[in-house]
Amino acid sequence: MTYYRVTLRVKNEVGVLARIATRLRKFEVNIRSLDVAPIDGKEIFSDIHMVISTPRLNVRTVMKKLESLIPVTNIYYEKLE
Repeated sequence: MTYYRVTLRVKNEVGVLARIATRLRKFEVNIRSLDVAPIDGKEIFSDIHMVISTPRLNVRTVMKKLESLIPVTNIYYEKLE
């Protein structure tokens, strides 16, 4: 099993986290940990920090699909050893 630390910067909109979780489910990606926090005082944007695991897929493919979601503005990920 391969683990990745992922940070997504998203616009605060209703259903954003549900859309991300649905997209990950389609690729059989497991969310091992999850943390969401606003990054500005007006709460326009939030960072979603998560550790994911995937047994088969290239994480680059999954990240490209997440980038296509409208509220996602930035993605950073790294493989955990």
